[in-house]
Order: sequence, then C-alpha cells, then structure tokens
Amino acid sequence: MLINVKMMTEEAFATLQKNYKDVYEQIKNHPSDSTWLEGYLGFNPYETKKYLIEDFELGDNEDYNAVAFENGVLLYESIKDLPRYIICNNRFWAWVTFEKAYKQAQHAMKLTRPELVNTFWLTTNSRRSLMLGVISRSFFRTEISVDESMSDKYALTRRIVEGYRGIEMYRALTYRNIGMLKPVSLAFIQSIADANEKYGDAPLGKEQLRETMKDASRIGSVMLIDDMSKDEIYEILYRKLEKRLTEGFLNEEV
Repeated sequence: MLINVKMMTEEAFATLQKNYKDVYEQIKNHPSDSTWLEGYLGFNPYETKKYLIEDFELGDNEDYNAVAFENGVLLYESIKDLPRYIICNNRFWAWVTFEKAYKQAQHAMKLTRPELVNTFWLTTNSRRSLMLGVISRSFFRTEISVDESMSDKYALTRRIVEGYRGIEMYRALTYRNIGMLKPVSLAFIQSIADANEKYGDAPLGKEQLRETMKDASRIGSVMLIDDMSKDEIYEILYRKLEKRLTEGFLNEEV
C-alpha cells in the first residue's frame, strides 16, 4: 500500500525541542504509541507531502540488535528514492521516529535522561546528527555500506551492524566528512572486515580504526580521492593497516 510521506511541522518540532523534558515524560508514560502528541500540542503535528512510498512496518524487539540489520535494509529500500532534501531533513525523521518507529526507537536506545530526546529523537539538521539519530542512523548506516557490485549487496552493511567493531566503524565514518564518499566508506569497511578475517579480533582496536580512517583522509589530501574507485582506495588502506598489524604498531588490547 502506498502512503504519503509526512514531515513534522516546524511549529511542532520547535515546541517539542523546547519542551524536551515534557516529551521525555510523555514517552515514558505512553510507551506504546505517540497518539499523545496531538493532544499535547493542540494541533496536528504533521504536514503531508506529495511523495508516495510503500508503507513499511519495522520489526521490534527489546533486544534491538536482533532486528537492527533487517530494519535498516527495509527502511533503506522504502525511502532511498526520495529527494535528498526530504531524506536529509530532521523533520522528516521526526515523523518516521514518532509515527513509524516509536517503539523501535525506545528499544534501539534507552531514554535514560531527558536530554537524549533532543540529541537522538529531535536532532539538528547537521550531517552528523542525522547519521547518529536513533532511527535515521539505520538508513544512513545502510546507505553508506550497500555495495551494488557484490553478490550480497548488504554484506558490508552486516559488518557495521552486526560485525565486530561495527559501531566503531560507523562512528569513524560519521565523524569525518570524507566517510560520506561511497568508495571511501566501502573501502574502509572492507579493509577492516578483511583484516578481521585474517588476523582476528584482538589486534583491531579502536585506535586501528581511527588510524585507518586517518589514512583515508591522508589519501584525500594528496590525491583526487573523489575520482578513485573502491578497489584503489581499499588497496592503499589495507596495505597500511596490514603493515601496522604485522609490525605490532598501535596494537591495542580489547
């Protein structure tokens, strides 16, 4: 069934951000659905857009890791063709979070204090905030890791959702702008995954991931990395990573 895309109105979004402590209490008092929103605001919190998408229902589990990969893929497949000005708008993600993924958001990140509402539910429009949003990150994590050239195009997505050091890999990509270049993100994930297969978990500490991401930045400072392929970037990153691992440089206890 097709549904219209919606966005939270500017007034609703600003009101909820300003009164985030109230929002926190409302979520805690109404964990099953967000129907409290309209009563709290006194008006319809959403505006309807012209774009149509296939309706979707995300899986839910108190252990959100059990459904994180499938949800990311479903969300990506459902909205990937929307214009970027929609996908990169925090008010769109407020609609998705409160209306389409309300319970999932609570399981994906426990709301232990009010400030988390503004940090992860009602994010700013910055690239980093959207990539770390409680539900929006499911989309962006999939988007930067899907590789159409592979027989299993979501193999690298699994690595940063379910694999060893997956969270740290995604953060490394999120915190550097160069990580948004698709060949860079794919080469980075592939190099860490292959090193993990060859050398095991222990040598691949957080510092190794940071150094590998720095290697990508160094490539970008001396070469036109925008014109390089995933394989070209991978070859450089993996060679440098393997050199550090075999020499014991920056080896970190897990």
